[in-house]
Amino acid sequence: MKLEIFNKGNRTRDNMIKTYNYVSYKDEFNNKGEFTIIVPSNEDTLRILTFGNYILFEDGVVGIIRKISNLQEEQGEVTISGTLTNGLLSSRVFLKTSSYYDNITNISRQMVSDLILTPENEKRRIHFIKLSEDEKYIPQSDEKIRKQYTGDNLLTAISELFLPNGYGYELYPVIKNYNKETGQYSNLDNMEFRVIKPKDRTIDNKDGNVPIVFSFDLDNLSRLLYEEDGSDYCTVAIVASEGVGENRKIIEVGDTSKSGSDRFELYVDARDLQTENEDGTTISDEELEELMNQRGLEKLSEHRKFISMDGTINTGSMSYTYKKDFFKGDYVSVYSTELNRYFNLQISSVSKSISNGVEYMDLEFGVDKLTISKLIKNRR
Repeated sequence: MKLEIFNKGNRTRDNMIKTYNYVSYKDEFNNKGEFTIIVPSNEDTLRILTFGNYILFEDGVVGIIRKISNLQEEQGEVTISGTLTNGLLSSRVFLKTSSYYDNITNISRQMVSDLILTPENEKRRIHFIKLSEDEKYIPQSDEKIRKQYTGDNLLTAISELFLPNGYGYELYPVIKNYNKETGQYSNLDNMEFRVIKPKDRTIDNKDGNVPIVFSFDLDNLSRLLYEEDGSDYCTVAIVASEGVGENRKIIEVGDTSKSGSDRFELYVDARDLQTENEDGTTISDEELEELMNQRGLEKLSEHRKFISMDGTINTGSMSYTYKKDFFKGDYVSVYSTELNRYFNLQISSVSKSISNGVEYMDLEFGVDKLTISKLIKNRR
């Protein structure tokens, strides 16, 4: 890994970490990501590893230092941790009611523009964040939805918006190398907001993509943890918005055909959704129901049956190359020898770590309850 340090003030390359005891990062498809580095403690280390500085791990993966722990003893260590660049999205919230009606890609881009690129308060602007102009990262669909936010965290809002549709996002770090005119090295020039539509690379995909399969039989897996959890499973969301008592506006969302013991209900208090807002703006009953329906679907996505797998990859014997043959967010096939079954799951995160000079690569397949709990925690 590169481990180049960029100054938080001008985002210019400051130094490199050449000696470390341990390093790992987790690059998530639909969340902020995280990293941890443990290095020997010395004056140079403490000078460059300061709060807010950026660390380049490899192309497309940059961390932001948010925590520093310095163990002072004969052979002291400094533990550095933080989020990846997506974490910057969590620094903004919706200060007033904001309404949107469009497809999910356009809504997410407009939210980033409203809260970060062109906010009313100039102090809220982050000038080095840009919207991608590459059509690949502006995937379009004809389906439009209605969304409304008040007080929500931007990162959580985007994550919840994308989760039911399998989409992801990233603030991609754009690195510019040595510039003879300015004399600056490897500037972290900007961060580009990208919307990512995953590709189907499962064994039975109909898109013509080369299948990506992980299994012990193919010798590209060394460890596989399987988990299936339906303890919080719900089939129907009962969404209640404006009104009181018998006049409360209530709709049902989800598999409303389920009945008896097969029906699992989730109550969603959506009192913040109103036909008339505090600022005097109004919407029709039909528009209100659209908002309620979307809220119900998002909440149901937090209470579904979860199948997730965490696998350690044998990179030495793997015939696939990450970021060439497959990417985070792609749907791939995982074969469990013990269960004698193929699972078609999404790669929700990619983790890399180096310990004692050995590099490990872990993939998380599927969206597990831990990911959902992070979204809920971020909302608060």
